[in-house]
Amino acid sequence: MVTPDIKIKEEITSKWDDSSTTYDTQHGHAVKSNEEANAWKEAFNKVFPAGKLQILDVGCGTGEISLLLASMGHQVTGLDLSDKMMEKGRIKAKERGLKINFQLGDAENPPFKEGSFDVVMNRHLLWTLPHPQDAVNNWKRVIKPGGRVIIIDGLWDDGSMDTKLRRFVSNVGIMVMERKNPWKGYYSNELNAALPNAGGTPLERSTGYLNNAGLKEIRSQDITYIRDIQRRFMPWHKRIGHKYGYYLIYGCK
Repeated sequence: MVTPDIKIKEEITSKWDDSSTTYDTQHGHAVKSNEEANAWKEAFNKVFPAGKLQILDVGCGTGEISLLLASMGHQVTGLDLSDKMMEKGRIKAKERGLKINFQLGDAENPPFKEGSFDVVMNRHLLWTLPHPQDAVNNWKRVIKPGGRVIIIDGLWDDGSMDTKLRRFVSNVGIMVMERKNPWKGYYSNELNAALPNAGGTPLERSTGYLNNAGLKEIRSQDITYIRDIQRRFMPWHKRIGHKYGYYLIYGCK
């Protein structure tokens, strides 16, 4: 019997398999400049424990963050439902001479023993999880005592008139400049309805997830400056829509 959760995960996997061919062409997905790469590394160094770490990148996609972490000397495992997305990461890692363990699996329930990693981190993942609190609970489970869960996220659709106008103008630009229909929903209405954070995740909600998981010493930082670096390399019609709060938050076990 196929349960609703299985159907949801199957649709999510299918959509990201389809997206794998174009994902890295988009600013904000791929790291497009040395300036952005260096900004990410500086942000990570501010919140990581000392030393070379064992890091789990959940929802790793094509491995952009995994690649940065590996280039910093950390031992990285990337986990994703979409093997086609990870295959792009495997190719990039080989081209750059980096060793990353890409493994097929569910970010909500990582298939690892308790205390396997120093850090579990993710970028732009919470919006596509049907059970985000369960996910954070499990991320805590697989980190060592003193380890950290790190979330990078933002709220890109707050429902305001300003946001609606920006997205409309951006979508018109995409239609004209890229000859694509941006109003064709990437996820089905049924799937979006099953996702608590379909429009992005407010900082307060991420804080709640970490608190509810029993993580301590919760700290956050505004990383809008990284989003602004990304915007400088975007065409005008993407810059208009790519304006929202952006943060990094972590909690300790």
